[in-house]
Amino acid sequence: MQILTTDVVVVGGGAAGCYAALELTRKHIDTIIVCKGLVGKSGASLFAGNLVLGGGLLGNTPEQARNTAEFLIKYHNQYLIDQNWAKRCGQWIESVYYPELEAAGLYFRRDDDGNVVVSPGKIRSVAANVQGNSGVPFMDLRRKQVIKAGIRRLEETIVTSLLRREDGSVCGVFTVNCLTGEYAVVLARAVVLATGYSDRLHKRSTGTREMSGDGLAMAWRAGASLVNLEMQWWHTNDVAHPPTWQRVQIYPNPVLGSEHSARMVNSAGEEFFNQQVDDPMAFGPYTVQLKRLVKQVHAGKARFDGGYFAGFDHIDPREIDAYTTYGKPFYQLGLDPRQGPIETAVTAHYRQGGILVDTANMRSSVPGLYVAGGVGGHSNGLIALVTFDGKCVADGIAAEIGGLHPGTLPDEQVELERRRIDSLLASNGEGLAPVQVKEEIRRVMWEKAGVEKNHASLTGALEDLDRIRTCVLPNMRVKNHTRVANYEWVDAIDVHNMVDVAELIVHSSIERRESRGPFMRTDFPETDNENWLAANIMIKTDNGFRFEQVPYDLPFFQPDFARRDNMAVPW
Repeated sequence: MQILTTDVVVVGGGAAGCYAALELTRKHIDTIIVCKGLVGKSGASLFAGNLVLGGGLLGNTPEQARNTAEFLIKYHNQYLIDQNWAKRCGQWIESVYYPELEAAGLYFRRDDDGNVVVSPGKIRSVAANVQGNSGVPFMDLRRKQVIKAGIRRLEETIVTSLLRREDGSVCGVFTVNCLTGEYAVVLARAVVLATGYSDRLHKRSTGTREMSGDGLAMAWRAGASLVNLEMQWWHTNDVAHPPTWQRVQIYPNPVLGSEHSARMVNSAGEEFFNQQVDDPMAFGPYTVQLKRLVKQVHAGKARFDGGYFAGFDHIDPREIDAYTTYGKPFYQLGLDPRQGPIETAVTAHYRQGGILVDTANMRSSVPGLYVAGGVGGHSNGLIALVTFDGKCVADGIAAEIGGLHPGTLPDEQVELERRRIDSLLASNGEGLAPVQVKEEIRRVMWEKAGVEKNHASLTGALEDLDRIRTCVLPNMRVKNHTRVANYEWVDAIDVHNMVDVAELIVHSSIERRESRGPFMRTDFPETDNENWLAANIMIKTDNGFRFEQVPYDLPFFQPDFARRDNMAVPW
C-alpha cells in the first residue's frame, strides 16, 4: 500500500477543488488532488451553462447589480444563506474572478464587432464559447492550470474514508484506484472536501454515476455537522426520453443575445411558464417553474416524470443557434425546434444543503476538515460561487497552517478500512447486484422523498431505506471479483454512502416543518418565516443525532411576509 504525505489533500477535481489547490499552491502549501473521475473532466462543474454577471461588470447598471444579489439570496437560496458571505463573494467575482479568467485566456463569446455577447434583462450573463456549454472550456482551463502548476493528482481514485487522529481531528484519507484496485493513504495536515452539490440519489438526476454522496457520508461519519440537507433543487425542463438524456436540458434561462427564453406547455397545449414573460427576475427560474408545474400536475395536465413539454417554437431558430447549444437536442433527435416543444420531466439537480462551515475560512465542525463548493451547506451552487469557496478555503488554511500538525498514520483505522473495502469486493450473497441496489435507493427517494412529500411518505422512505440497509446490503451479490477496472466493486462502495446520505436527507426533511421554495411538504404547505427562516442543523451525537435551528441574519434583503402558502410565494 502506497503512503503519500502532503500539507493538504483536496478531494474533488471540479471548480472548487481545482481553485482551492491552485490557491494553496500559490501560497507554497503542498497539495494533492484526489478525484473520482478526471480532474476538470467529471462532476457538475463541467455542465455549467453560462456565467452570471455581478456588480458593475460589462456595463451592469447599479440596478442590475442589485438584482443579481437579490436573485442569489431570494430566488437561489430562499434566504437560507449568510448574506455577508454573499456580499464578499460578489465583490470578489467582480474584482478578481472575471479579470483573472480573461487574463488566463478563457474566451467569452463575442459578436462580429468584438463585443462580449450578454443576455438582456434584469440579470445578465455571458458564455464561455457558447451558452449551454460554458463549463467545458472553463474546466479545460482549470485542468491545464493544475497540470502547469505541478500539482500532484490521483485521478480515477475513490476516497472511501477520512482518517483521524486520537483527538478526532482529520489527518488524511484512504483511497482506492478504480483502474488498478490498489490502495493508497494520503496523510495531510488538512483535508478539503470538494465533492460537489449534485448526487445521483433519485430515479431522475442530473448527477453522473460517480456522484453518490461520498463527501457528505464521510464527513458525517467523521462527526461533522450538516445543515439544510432537505433543500433539494429540481430541473423541470430536462428531456423525458430517452432516459439516458435526463441531464439534457431545454434551457429555461434567458437566451444569450435574445429577448426570449424557452416556454413550457401542458398536455392540453396550454403555455404555463415563460421566464421572460412571467418572471424576469428569476434568472435561474427552476423553483418558479417547479411551482407552476406542480399546479399542472394537480390539475391532471402533467406528471413529474413527463406529460408536459418545453421548447423554442416561438423563437427564430437563428436566435438559439447563434450563441447557444439549445437547438442541439432537437437536431440530434431529428426534430425541428420550430415544429413544437418536446416532452420534458423533472430531474433532481442541486442539493442546496450540505456540511456546516464557518464561511470565513470554510472550516467544518471537525478539526482538520475543510470544505469548498457545493458539498457545503452555506449556498446553492454556481460555478463562480464555488470558485470563491476555493479562494476562501485556501486563505483559511494558510492562516491556520502553523497550528495544523502533519498527518500521522492511524494503522488500526487503515487496516479496518482495508478489510471493509476487501469485504465488499468479496460480497457473495444471493441478492441484488450493487447497481440494482442503487436503483432501489433512487426509486425510494423519487417516490417518497421527491418533489412533494409529507410525514407519512418520509417515514415510509425511512422504513424502506432501513430494509435496504439491514436486509439487502448484507446479501448483495458482486459477480466480478477482479481488482482491475471493476466498476461493480465501485458501485458496491457507493451504495453504502448512498443509503447513509439518503437517510440523513429524509430525517432533515421530516425536521423542517414548512414548505420553502423547492422544498414542498403537503402537510406543511406554508413558508414560515417566523419559525423556519433558519439553518436546520443536524448534529451527530453518541446515540444518533439531534437538530438545532439557528436563525439567519438578514442585513440586506428580507422577506416581506411572516407566513404564506408556498405556492403563492414568488420565489
